[in-house]
Amino acid sequence: MMRRSNYWTAFNRRVSRRRALQGAVVGGIGLTGVAYLGCGKKKGPSAAKTGTVSETPSGQPKRGGVVKGTVGLVLGYDPILATSFLTHALASYCYSRLLRYKTVPGNLPEDEWYTYVPELASEVETVDEATHVFTMNPAAVWQSIEPINPPGRKVTASDVVFAWELYQAKSPNKGNLGSVVASVEASADDNQVTFKLQRPFGLFYNRIASFQDLWIMPRELIEADGDGQKRMVGSGPFILNTDRSRNDVGLVYDRNPNYWEKDAAGNALPYVDGQELIILADVNQVLTQFAAGNLDVISVPPQLLSSFRSENPDAAVDVAPRNILNFFYFEPKSYTEDKPPFSDPRVRQAFSMALDRDQLLSVASPEGGEWANIINAGMGSSWWLDPRGPDIGAGGQFYQHNLDEAKRLLADAGFADGFDVNMRFSSSVYTTIVPYYDLVRQVVGQMLAAAGIRVTEVPEEYGTYISTTFASGPAEGMAFGLESVFTDVGMYLANMFKPRDQGGGRNHSEVNDPELVSMIDDMLQQTDLEALREKNLAIQRYASEKMYYIPLVTPNEAGARQPWVKNAPNVTGPTTYAVGTEGALGIWLDRPA
Repeated sequence: MMRRSNYWTAFNRRVSRRRALQGAVVGGIGLTGVAYLGCGKKKGPSAAKTGTVSETPSGQPKRGGVVKGTVGLVLGYDPILATSFLTHALASYCYSRLLRYKTVPGNLPEDEWYTYVPELASEVETVDEATHVFTMNPAAVWQSIEPINPPGRKVTASDVVFAWELYQAKSPNKGNLGSVVASVEASADDNQVTFKLQRPFGLFYNRIASFQDLWIMPRELIEADGDGQKRMVGSGPFILNTDRSRNDVGLVYDRNPNYWEKDAAGNALPYVDGQELIILADVNQVLTQFAAGNLDVISVPPQLLSSFRSENPDAAVDVAPRNILNFFYFEPKSYTEDKPPFSDPRVRQAFSMALDRDQLLSVASPEGGEWANIINAGMGSSWWLDPRGPDIGAGGQFYQHNLDEAKRLLADAGFADGFDVNMRFSSSVYTTIVPYYDLVRQVVGQMLAAAGIRVTEVPEEYGTYISTTFASGPAEGMAFGLESVFTDVGMYLANMFKPRDQGGGRNHSEVNDPELVSMIDDMLQQTDLEALREKNLAIQRYASEKMYYIPLVTPNEAGARQPWVKNAPNVTGPTTYAVGTEGALGIWLDRPA
C-alpha cells in the first residue's frame, strides 16, 4: 500500500473526483496495443462508440501460451536513450519504474483514470511539498541473468540513484524531471530514496510514473555494455530472448520465472509464457492473420472497421479517442530568426482557418472524434479545452474553417498570392501504427491550397524523421507529425513551449515566448487542483490565439483482440505505452482446443 501525507491524500482525492489526473493508462495487450491504445470516455453526443468488450472472466487464470501481436519497427532497446514511443513500449516488458499507471480487467472507472500505483516503490511519503520519499518494495529483484551480479539480487535505492544519474546524463527527455528535481539520494540502509524538488510541483507523482522518463536500469548492464542498446536486462515481467529475436523480423519475450509481483490470490505473474511481436507493416496481411487466428491483438484502420466487425463477429472491439496530438510545426528559424512566413501570427492563424476539421474527422474517424487544442481531447474533458466550446475565447475563431478570412489574413501579412512550402512527414510506422495519420496527410494539402498555401510533400522514413525533423524541427518549411502520449498537461505544455534546456524537450519549433513560459511555470507550481486546472485552460486560450503549433483533430481509434484473450484491460480508457506491465502483466489465454 502507498502512504502519503494528509495533504497529498486530499489532493489526489480531489484529482480523482474531478478527473484531473486523466490521460494515460494502457489498454492494450502486447506491442500491438501501441497501435490502438484508447484514452478517455467522452460524454454527450460526440461520445465514442464502444464495441463489444469482454467482461472480467470468471474462474482461475490459466497459465501458459504466448500472446502474438505486431510491431512496426524496432529502433532500439534502451529506454533512457530513446525519443520514440516504440522503444519505450518494447522496454516496458523488461524494465520497471517506481510507479506506474493503474489498469484493471475490463473497464477502469472514470474517476480512477490516470491513477498511479506502486511498482518498484511500495510506499510514498510526502514529507513536505518539495520532499518525497519512496520506500523500495522488498520483493523487487533483478532478472536472474547476466550481467546481474549476483543473479536476481534485490533492487535497491542506490539502483534508483544510479538510474537517475544515467537519465540526467543521457536521456533526451531529461528535462521532464530534471527541470523540477533538485536531488535524489539513497538512505543509509538502501531501502528508501528521497527526491527533493526545486519547488512544489503538483503533478510530480504522475511525472514519476511517466513511460518516457525514469526507467530503472541496472548498473551492471551499463558498466558491461556502455548502454542498453545490445540487450534488455531489468526487473520486469519478461526477458528478451536474444537468440530468437531479430530487429528486422520481430522480438520474442519469455516469462521471467523470478518476477516478484503476484496477483490478489498470491499467484505469480505473469500468467503467459511469453510475448511475440512480429514486424508486420501490411494492413491487409495483419487483418488476414488475425482472421486466421494467428494474431491475438491488432489495430483496425477506421475505414475498415465496419467490414472488420462483420468478418470477425467474435472479436472484442474497442473504440475510443486516443491521447495523441496530431499537429503542424514549423522550422525553428520562424521563431529564432523571425523568418517569414510563419513568424507572422496572421499566417499561422490563416493556416489553421484553412483546415476543415469536421471533414478531417469524417476522413480519419467515421465513428466520431473531437477537435484538438494544444492539449488534445484524449487527455479528458477536465484538461482539454474544446475549441468549439463557449470557454475558448477569442482564439476559437482560428479553429473555424473560413477560407475568406484565411485569405484576408494572408494578404494582410503580405502574402496575397499565397506561398509555397515543403511539408516533411513520416512515410513509415506512423502510416500503419496510427491508421488515420496518412488519411489526414492526404487531404490537408488540398485544404491549404484552397487558401493559397501550396504544399510540396517531403516524405522521410520514420527513423530519419524522428532523429532529424522531430528531434530538431524541420530544416525548412514545416512538418506534419504526432506527439506521443504525455502523462500530464504539464509535460505537454512544458515540453512544447519551454526552452529546451528548461524542460522543453519537444519544443520542435523552438518557440520563444517568455510570457507563455511564465504562465506554464506558474501552473506547474500549483498544488491546488482548481487553480492548476484554470491556469491550464488559460494557457490553451493563449496558445489558440498565437497558433505556434497548429492542432488538428482527435479521432476515435479501434483495436481488437481475440475472444480467448482474457483478463484484458479495456482499451476505451486512458493509455500509456508501458504495455509490458500496464497491459500484458495480468492477461491469460483460453484458446479453444
